[in-house]
Amino acid sequence: MGDKTHIIEMIEQMLDDTQDQPQLQEKVLDLRDALFQAQQMAQQYDQKIKTLEEAIEKLKSPAHRIGTVLSQGEDNLIRIISGGTEYQAAVLPELIKEENLKTGDQVALNEGFVAIVKLPLPSHGPLARISGKLQGGQWLIQVSSGNTETIVLSHADLEETSLKEGEEVFLDASQKVILGKLAKRESKTLIEDDFEKVEWSQVGGQEKVKEEIRKVLEYPLLHEKTLKEMEYQVPKGFLFYGPPGCGKTLVGRAIVTEVIKKLSEKENSKLEGRFIHVKGPEILNMWLGESERKIREIFKKARDYKEKGEVPFIFIDEAESILGTRQAWRGSNISNTVVPMFCAEMDGIQSLRDTVVILATNRPDLIDPAIIRPGRIDRKIKVNRPDREECKEILRVYLKNSLPQEHENFDKMAEPFLDNLFARNSDQEVLVMTLRSGGSKKMYWCDFISGAAIEGIIKRTKESAIERAINGEKLCITVDDLLTALKTEFKEGSLLPAESNLEDWLHLLDMESKNVVRVRKPNESDSATENTIRRSVI
Repeated sequence: MGDKTHIIEMIEQMLDDTQDQPQLQEKVLDLRDALFQAQQMAQQYDQKIKTLEEAIEKLKSPAHRIGTVLSQGEDNLIRIISGGTEYQAAVLPELIKEENLKTGDQVALNEGFVAIVKLPLPSHGPLARISGKLQGGQWLIQVSSGNTETIVLSHADLEETSLKEGEEVFLDASQKVILGKLAKRESKTLIEDDFEKVEWSQVGGQEKVKEEIRKVLEYPLLHEKTLKEMEYQVPKGFLFYGPPGCGKTLVGRAIVTEVIKKLSEKENSKLEGRFIHVKGPEILNMWLGESERKIREIFKKARDYKEKGEVPFIFIDEAESILGTRQAWRGSNISNTVVPMFCAEMDGIQSLRDTVVILATNRPDLIDPAIIRPGRIDRKIKVNRPDREECKEILRVYLKNSLPQEHENFDKMAEPFLDNLFARNSDQEVLVMTLRSGGSKKMYWCDFISGAAIEGIIKRTKESAIERAINGEKLCITVDDLLTALKTEFKEGSLLPAESNLEDWLHLLDMESKNVVRVRKPNESDSATENTIRRSVI
């Protein structure tokens, strides 16, 4: 288009020469405007062409590999690793002047494996756990994808004092350098550690259990000097076993409350207890090492509480689900690793002052013998089904005096209920068991009662009273409400087991299964030989 200044001068000269020709001047002015517009468009096109050329140049350039600096090499080279292979690479002079490359830094490499630019450190990478510290700034780690240990370096900017054994870290892509520490994980559903106070008065019955717990749990904590003189080996763990719904968890919470209360009185201080309630099945995880990590997390949480001056109690419910007997076949590889990890953590407990471990189970026969041997979980306490007096105590807990009732006298409300519950006649029959000896044994309501069942009966009773009150009658719990709820509870809960799991079902109900051939309802015939053989327990 020519020089812009020269064109303007020529147009101005033409306008001066044609002052006496207005029509020609008008055409020259139109020409000037057209030239200015064309120049603007040309500038816009030039800019677009330049942008496209830059984009094409980037598209033509190859991708840069990313490497991790390991150390200084020979002859002003650096030792790097990229794609699992180590190299001695050159560095651009500009990069040497501007950046001081250190161990763990990330750099971009061109086709000739020359470090051309320093990259920001990533905030993610493969996970590992520190096993120990070695001389020369090296670390021994265990990568989460396997059980093998590896020696790695740490980034030069990481303070060695901030890295501790057992902590989780993340590595570079080549898994040769520790880049940073993993933020502390928080467990939301696995562990519940809110200390909910439960007095012994809230635990109906179970007097034998309470007395045994006082001997084996309270004495070592409250009379440590006396036991030390006798060289008494204090148990570190306890096993509560018995039928479901009989108060194993409630007893565990009451233990914490009672022990903390007595320790506070003895030491004249305000101690705090922690009831770390672990749900057994939630520990199991298909990923290698994850279940073991959760076991370590539970005991670490207990140690953290201990360091703060609090008394931790670990309560593992449904313990047979994670600490079951190890088998020789490969399918049980989770139990084969969880049980040894639990044993190792238990062996690290020196006394009840460190941590109290309580296991609860309906099936003690399924727990691995290594767990319940002396020196670990060596005290077994059975929580039995309540008898008549214990049922009365449980009923007193739920049927409080503050509730509107037909009779103010508690015995007038409770005795008719207990008479029906512990009666042994055809109305109270639940099951009939055929024995191998040829005889039979009848099971009644009282053989299946539990604290949880009584709680459910009281809930049904309250629902009946509330329904009548909504319909305009007086709000009041009657004896008939209790008897109706009792009958309904066992009528709805009277279920026969499946043929394939009869033995397990009998164990769960705390019944002897080896002599039982068949289980039936009272109104069913016991003469069919085929059914007897089909339901046999072998």
